[in-house]
Amino acid sequence: MGFMMDGIRMDGRVAVVTGAGSGIGRAIAIGMADVGAKVAIGEINPETGQETADMIAEAGGEAISIPSDVRDPDSLRALVAGAREQFGRLDAMFNNAGGNFQAPTLDVSERGFDAVARMNVRAAFIGSQAAARVMIEDGHGGSIVSTASSAAYHATGQGVAAYAAAKAGILGLTRELAAEWGTQGIRVNAIAPGGVDSPGRHRNIQRREDDIAANYGLLKRLGSPENFAAGAIFLASDLAAHITGHTIHIDAGTGVS
Repeated sequence: MGFMMDGIRMDGRVAVVTGAGSGIGRAIAIGMADVGAKVAIGEINPETGQETADMIAEAGGEAISIPSDVRDPDSLRALVAGAREQFGRLDAMFNNAGGNFQAPTLDVSERGFDAVARMNVRAAFIGSQAAARVMIEDGHGGSIVSTASSAAYHATGQGVAAYAAAKAGILGLTRELAAEWGTQGIRVNAIAPGGVDSPGRHRNIQRREDDIAANYGLLKRLGSPENFAAGAIFLASDLAAHITGHTIHIDAGTGVS
């Protein structure tokens, strides 16, 4: 822990993070605990979810792991309810979990398309809805941050049409929910990560072109999970109190290169 920027404190607040057993989700969960929040970790894999909770506890934070599957609306609602039951409130919801598979569009079945939509845009819709109900009922508002993707903006031609469509759906969802819930004190934003520095990512890149990782975007490097988490946590914090309905691009400048 300790990677977050100075000036952000979220002591006494409660956050839910989906997909927090690894990658960006784990970095968000750890970062939120680092700035004082209590964290409910949603993760389909109970072991990795508990690992994240243990990492937070070992660093002096407070977290619980609640096994959950974002493809199942009841499971998502139970995650939000469990966080409120354990910690007494909910201040921040991070719709981070998602999924994808690569295949030529002509080979993608309706079932495959629907599966990608369920894991991404529908999960963000259900998670946001469940969190907003709690925030509105408790009367203190809150912040919702969803993880979109640079794929929502930039075509690759690499067999990710369903994923690009689902992530683009998160952009529209973010704007509409911000407009609908703003008067109730709920801010809704998103992040659009670019390439992430991970072993799996490097393997995929090496198959295509050896030097892509070292020449990604204007900064000539891939992002770390902590880079993306910092943007998400900023949006959930009071430093972003006048920001809603927006998506922050965290992509090393690929959108302008």
